[in-house]
Amino acid sequence: MDNLIPELMLSTAVVSATVVIHLIGLDILQILTGWHLERFTTWIHLDRMIVPLGIVLGLFVIHGFEIWIYALTYWKMGLLPTLEQSLYFSTSAYSTLGETGAILPIPWRIVGVLEGINGMLLIGWSTAFLFQVLSHLGWEGEEAHPLPKGAIARPSPRSRGSGSASPQGTKDSDTELMQ
Repeated sequence: MDNLIPELMLSTAVVSATVVIHLIGLDILQILTGWHLERFTTWIHLDRMIVPLGIVLGLFVIHGFEIWIYALTYWKMGLLPTLEQSLYFSTSAYSTLGETGAILPIPWRIVGVLEGINGMLLIGWSTAFLFQVLSHLGWEGEEAHPLPKGAIARPSPRSRGSGSASPQGTKDSDTELMQ
């Protein structure tokens, strides 16, 4: 318990650094994607493969930097004996895999747990970014998706009004299937 304040201070510093790296990285990816789409237009819709591939690879690079920050911190502080163990532990914690074989010393184990929470949030943020870019590329058009809108999720009671009529744009038999 004596080491809690230094653990939290270290975690706060590294979390702050990774959030700043993530902000800058996503901004760069967004700029590069916009630059690519303005300058290079392909006649066979190759952008539907190039842009997502570029973003996913870019996200791997961003997450890699963030993982390396934790690994170098563990290694330089002498919390793990080798750089390889530090990198393996950091990757496992960041990705919330959990089973590593390498274990931080007890006075510093909260840092590893907070790295897992940090990684989970940053991976979720990256996923949201990827879906946002894909939706801006026009991948969510109704004609492109095999299921009609509302085929999986029921409309909320607020959108149905009194509940006596079918949702707008559906047949009575469709509404029965959704309920």
